[in-house]
This record gives sequence, structure tokens and C-alpha cells, in this order.
Amino acid sequence: MNIEILRKLKSWRDQTARGEKVDSFRVLSNKTIEDLATFEPKTKEELTNIKGIKDKKYYKYGNEILSIIKSATSFDDENDTSENNSPNTLTWQERGLNIMNDNRTTNSSLKTIEKERLGLENKEKQGKIYSISEFLDFLNEKLQVAEVKVKGEVTSVDQREKVIYFNLKDKSDGSVINCLIFRYQYDISAVKFEIGDEIIVTGYPEIYKPMGKLSLKASLIEVAGEGSLKKAYDELKKKLEDEGLFAPERKKQLPELPKIIGLITSSQGAAIADFRINLGNYGLKIKFINSSVEGKQAVFDLISAVKRFGKMKNIDALAIIRGGGSLESLQAFNNEALIREIIKLDIPVICGVGHEKDVSLVSLVSDIAVSTPTAAARTIRESWDRALSGLNRNQIILINLFERQFQNQRHKFQNLSHDLRNRVERISYLFSETRNRFFLNFRKIEFSIKNSKEEVAFLTNKIFFEFEKNISLTKERIKYFENSFKIHNPERQLKLGYSIVSLNGKIIRSIRRVKKGDSINLKLSDGIIESEVKAIKKGD
Repeated sequence: MNIEILRKLKSWRDQTARGEKVDSFRVLSNKTIEDLATFEPKTKEELTNIKGIKDKKYYKYGNEILSIIKSATSFDDENDTSENNSPNTLTWQERGLNIMNDNRTTNSSLKTIEKERLGLENKEKQGKIYSISEFLDFLNEKLQVAEVKVKGEVTSVDQREKVIYFNLKDKSDGSVINCLIFRYQYDISAVKFEIGDEIIVTGYPEIYKPMGKLSLKASLIEVAGEGSLKKAYDELKKKLEDEGLFAPERKKQLPELPKIIGLITSSQGAAIADFRINLGNYGLKIKFINSSVEGKQAVFDLISAVKRFGKMKNIDALAIIRGGGSLESLQAFNNEALIREIIKLDIPVICGVGHEKDVSLVSLVSDIAVSTPTAAARTIRESWDRALSGLNRNQIILINLFERQFQNQRHKFQNLSHDLRNRVERISYLFSETRNRFFLNFRKIEFSIKNSKEEVAFLTNKIFFEFEKNISLTKERIKYFENSFKIHNPERQLKLGYSIVSLNGKIIRSIRRVKKGDSINLKLSDGIIESEVKAIKKGD
């Protein structure tokens, strides 16, 4: 890890957070800064491969981060004349692997490097006169590197909306230190401490500039002692059990033949290798998110990883694994905040976390719980094993069926072959007979067709004759009806001097239909006369 990069990035992060008026972790998490100081990315591609930096964050801070890394490494690059041993000849991934595997890189050597760098800085800054604000900023930059764990007794608690202030006292001599922790970190720690409780705090010292007051800025809180851990474990277990979170009916089933598996574990542990080896050769795809899995501080990485998988699509199942451990080392897997995030997932969760005595609460709330990463992988591949076993079994069954069918068909073929020869001979004889009959019948058909043609010609002439006869008769009848219509046409009678008398639009055929005073119409050939009935006389 490059201590100079770590120091400069933390300083830049805090200044940026103050400018944006947000918590420092919203700019970059401690884990992301440590990875940057370890892998020293030089390009956008290398930078976005760091966990915690995606495209959105790159476009916001990427150029500044790369500039800080470049400025912090330029001194080393200029003074490094070794070509084969230069870390800059390796990719950032290779450098990371070298750092993880090099047992010679110890905390003591890092401290020595830091002291040397601080010594150089002190020489460079000799004679400089600081303002109080600059001096306190300088001190806070140096103090941020000194992350520690402190155990003490809680003597006061002041809970506010976003921050919790508390004091810790040393039981041996009564020494006291002021502490603070942000509310979201307190909630994730899931330790509801009170005055008199003994706790372990992870954090770094910081001086509050307006008052020049030194405080321990905590990022994680743990209960102290195995007995306290067990008590907290039992209390949370009972709470979750009362909520029904362990009930079998709420567990999701692992889908048949899963294809894409999410995996959360540490890239440095043996669990990931055991998991991959035992998945089998079924072409399963693994989407892996690296996370710390040791101790309570791992809870932040685990929650972040679970949330990221919650946003992904097309994941068939999520596996959370690590090797065995004590109750203390498995604290992160007994964290309520992590458990609540797991419950929100729509995909089944397989927990393969080893344990000595007590099963982790993540295992109890998960949809499938097994005791090892190997068992987790074998559980995932189980449906594939069944499918392959079924295929092999069906293959044997099909081969046996094929062999039996082949023998049966061979015997049938031999019988059919003999029968076929007899039938061919019979068919040949029948064909000869049929051909002779065909030619005889063909001549009969030819004669019948000739007679039919003559009969058709006769009938055709007869039809035409009858048709012409009927047309003539029809014309005569039409002419007759036409003359009849002319004779009986009322209009013709009017022209002869007759008229049509009507009352209210109805023709009057009798004097009984009218009475004196009625208005009647007389229709003549050239118009209508309206008249009034003056008198009515009956005929003889």
C-alpha cells in the first residue's frame, strides 16, 4: 500500500465532503481509498475496476483521483532506475496480487516508509509558519492514517439526529476520551450501548477545529467479551425468530438448473477456490463481488455487496460464503442491518458460512443454509447433477430399448422379406391379369364414349330447339300482357271522358261513402277539380 497516496486521498476526500456538505463516506469509502493506494490505477479502465468507483463517480471525481495518484507516485518514478523490479512494469491487478502474496510486506515496513515520508515532509516544511486552521488540518491529515481499536466503558451518551456523541473510560486508571459516530454507522453496528457498557470502538482520532478538542471518530462499534457477544446473539436471534424470519414457509426455493450465480466472499480466502472447484463443469456463470468477511467491520462491505446484487437482473441465486470461525470472527454475519438487506432480496440466498458452535443468524434467515462453501457449491449444482444423472440413466435405457427393438425389427424384417417375395410374385401375376383386363375395358370405354358423343349431340340440338320455342312463347305472352295493360290503364279511360272521384285520397266507388258538404276531388286527364257535394241522388 502506498501510504502517501492513502494520506493525500483521505485529505482530498474530507475537503470534498466538507465542500459538498456530505459525510466523507459518500465521496469515497475507506475500503475504496485503501484499494486505490494499493493498486495505484493510472487509467480510466483501471480506476473503474476499483470497487466503489463506477462511471458516475469517475466522471465526478476521476480526474482528481488520477491526478492525486500521479503526483504521489511521480517522486518514486523519477528515482526508480530498476526496470525489472519496478512496480510500474506490472498492471495494477498484478501489483495487487503481489502485495497480497508477498509475506515480506509487513505493518512494520509500512510504518517505516511512513516515518521516512513524514521525515521528508518535515524537512520540506521547516521554517513554514502555520495558521491555527492550517496546523489543525495538518494534524488531522496525519491522524487519519492512525485507525485503531479502543476498548472502554461508556460513561455518557448524547444521541442526536445524525451523530451520537459518547465518552469512553479506561477502567484501570479512569482515563477518558470523547467519541462520536454517525447514526448510519451506529445502526449498522447494531450495538445499542448504554452507560456502563463495555464496548470496542474502531476509528481514528480527529481534532474538532472550532474547539481544538480531540475525539475518536468511530466507524464501527462492537460489544466487548465473548459473553456479551453471545448475549447480543441470543437477543437478536429471539427477535428475528419472533418476527417469523426463520420460518420455512418464507424460504425461497432454488430454481432448477440455475445459470448465473452471485457470489459474495473475500478474494483472498480459500473459500472462493473451494466454491468454484465444486460448482462442476456445467458452464455456470459467476458474478463475484469481493468483500471482507472477517470480524464485525466486514459488515459494511457485505451490506454494500448485497445491495448491489439486489439491483442486478438475471441472477438466479446468491451465495454468501466464508470458512469456519468463532463467534467473534463471525460478528458481521450476526448483524441485523445485513439480515434486513438479505430479506429484501427477490432471489434465493445460499449461506455457506462455517461455524464452531452457534449457527450465524444470516444462515438461519437465508433460504438455504449449509456449513461450508463446498456444500454451498454442491447445493447449487445439485439440480444439474440430477439432470446429468437422469440423462445418463435415460441414455442407458434408450440404448437397451434400441437393442431390443433392433432385434425385434430384424426378426420381423426376415419374416417380411420372405412374405414380400411371395407377394411380389402374386402381384406380378395380378398385374399381368389386370393389364389384359385394362385393355379390354379400355376398348369398351372407347366405344361408350363414341356413343355418348352422339347422344350428347342429339340432346344438344333438342335443348336448343326447346329453348327457342319457349322464347317465342314468352315473347307472345309479354305482347299480350302489354296490350292488356294499355286497355285497362286508368289514364286511358280518363282521356275517353271518364274521371276518378276521391275523398281524402281514397277513391269513391259508392254514394254511401260521401255525404252532403264533403269536399271531393275529381281527377280528369288534364287536372283535378275540387268540388263540394250539394246533393246526393240514388240511381235507379
